[in-house]
Amino acid sequence: MDHIKIVFAFSLLLLPAIALSQKKVELNTVEITASGKIDTVFGTWKFSVADYEFYEDKLVLLTYTKNMKMSSVKLVDRSQKILSSFEIPDESESLYKDYMGFINVICKKDVFRIKINNDIISLASLPSDQFKERIMPCLDTLGKDIYFSNYSKEYPEFTYYAYSTVDSVVHPFKTVTNVELLRDYNMEYYFMKPKEKVLARNLAEHYKVDFHRVAVMMTGLTSSIFYEPLYAPLFIINDTVVVFDHYSNSILSYNKRYELLDSVTITYNHPKNWREWKHEIIVDKDNHKVYAKYQKNGFYYLKQIDRKTGKIIGSFKLHNQYVEHIKVKGDYVYYVYRPFESLQEQFVYKELIRN
Repeated sequence: MDHIKIVFAFSLLLLPAIALSQKKVELNTVEITASGKIDTVFGTWKFSVADYEFYEDKLVLLTYTKNMKMSSVKLVDRSQKILSSFEIPDESESLYKDYMGFINVICKKDVFRIKINNDIISLASLPSDQFKERIMPCLDTLGKDIYFSNYSKEYPEFTYYAYSTVDSVVHPFKTVTNVELLRDYNMEYYFMKPKEKVLARNLAEHYKVDFHRVAVMMTGLTSSIFYEPLYAPLFIINDTVVVFDHYSNSILSYNKRYELLDSVTITYNHPKNWREWKHEIIVDKDNHKVYAKYQKNGFYYLKQIDRKTGKIIGSFKLHNQYVEHIKVKGDYVYYVYRPFESLQEQFVYKELIRN
């Protein structure tokens, strides 16, 4: 570089003297914005991150070396320092934050609750069946109420309830139904052979269930490509109970007394290319923003939804393709990613959302 400067300065000495005159030129205004920046939240070549959850100003990581049979949970701070680690005594699958705010490790056989005391992480074993039956159906709390549902991916209808811990009363307030799918679901029985119908009715009577459900279990409809489980999530946003009912094409808002405050029509769940809509709503609880997730050519798009109008008011394309475990917190989108055909382990990244 110094050599170039010397040559350039020497060449100027050889140029003839040139008289310069001043001339005012007005340039058009150019808007300059910073390009998107991807930050590594946590990454190491020693192990991969399978899943993560936020804990205060830190992260709880589910990590593994060769496979999920050799996994552990780790507590890390903002500087990527590992504060503590605990090996998981079962083949782990994912992390799950329950309605009380506890982070749990879901494993093949067991469920472990993560306990953190003075930045020291440990595990407490929980009864798996009771956890899945009593804890996982609960979604969130508002005041003294616990909100839950009787959702089953095997049935195209479910109801949201609020359980009052004050008087132990259960209040049903919203039923979600995919009308067309429910009709097809109930018709399965009538396409069965006479002997199969008799068996379905006998089994239904024995187990005290609807014979239509027994018929579907026998035909395997819910395992076919023609069946899609319902997705109409509930969130507590700024002390309001919000249900995104994608089957009535509306966003429903309820107050603490389970009364409907507002119903807004939506169309974002019916894009021109229906494959792009990934049937997922992501809420940034730090600033109460709502995003719908789409995918095109391997890239995810987060489109911000205005809850007052139901319209899309912004779109953000993630920089990397085929990322996993997308979460949004404080206007940043977090995810797990490993570059394609790379020897790198899976890292946790974040990007600032610019709509």
